[in-house]
Amino acid sequence: MRVLIAASLMAAVGLPLAAHARPSAAPAPAETPKVHRVEKLAENAYCIFGQGGNIGLIVTAKHAVLIDDQFERLVPGLVEAVRSVTDKPIKYLINTHGHGDHVGGNVVLEKQVSAIIAHANVRRRMVTEQAKLEPAKRGGLPELALGSEDANERARLNIHLDGTEIHLLHLGPGHTNGDVIVGIPSALVMHMGDLFFLGMLPFVDLEGGGSFEGLVAQISSVAAWIPEGARIIPGHGPVCGKKGLLRYRDFLQAVQAHVKANPGKEASALAASFDAAAWPEWKPRPDFVTWETLFSAALGKGPGRVTRP
Repeated sequence: MRVLIAASLMAAVGLPLAAHARPSAAPAPAETPKVHRVEKLAENAYCIFGQGGNIGLIVTAKHAVLIDDQFERLVPGLVEAVRSVTDKPIKYLINTHGHGDHVGGNVVLEKQVSAIIAHANVRRRMVTEQAKLEPAKRGGLPELALGSEDANERARLNIHLDGTEIHLLHLGPGHTNGDVIVGIPSALVMHMGDLFFLGMLPFVDLEGGGSFEGLVAQISSVAAWIPEGARIIPGHGPVCGKKGLLRYRDFLQAVQAHVKANPGKEASALAASFDAAAWPEWKPRPDFVTWETLFSAALGKGPGRVTRP
């Protein structure tokens, strides 16, 4: 929304060169692999895929706006991807939430944008996390924060830029306590951040103030009013339309209903008895979110993902 190769084999094993061997030319430096791919969604809206959360790009008459930025090390490639679309200056950087694979590039991009915008809880989270770092590694905090630290308080911000409207909505706790949905009404494009996972099981960050019940409520609400023909950027996975969001809503509601139909069961039992085959679009990852950790989150327990050592 941040990677050189070797000398000759003879040198590596210490073999002498032939007496009359001509010195070989120095090898050309290897190019840094390109990790970003740009997909055009509308005349002025794009999705940039890379490593980490999906990035949105809005191009107005005079400016560009970025939605998320993945990791610090990937910023040069991200900027190159943006420049493949437009040479207009990036005015705003919007963060959909505060996880590192969505805000890692802030510390570099803050020097290139007029302002970073996020929910108040994203700023609070980043301030807390950066307090543990050396001063030289800090930076990239949002300057403009919408909403309050009460995650249940809804918030909205409308940006009017060069005749283009950009809507930021916070509807309550879901993936975290600071999620923002970004909509471009004129383009019928919406970036939902990690409220929407497609291709893998969703992560509900309970330790970050997330709520499975809140996630279900938000997706159900958006699915009820999003127009036909809309293009939706999920936090992770391919771009889809309203049909894909409705399917995600149904999946979340099925998980919710399974929990309610089996009171007292632990997450492992719920995972074992759930009809996962009916929902092939959402796959578990043993290093991230498994069926058991998802059901733990649905029960309001655990971190929502596999614990890292």
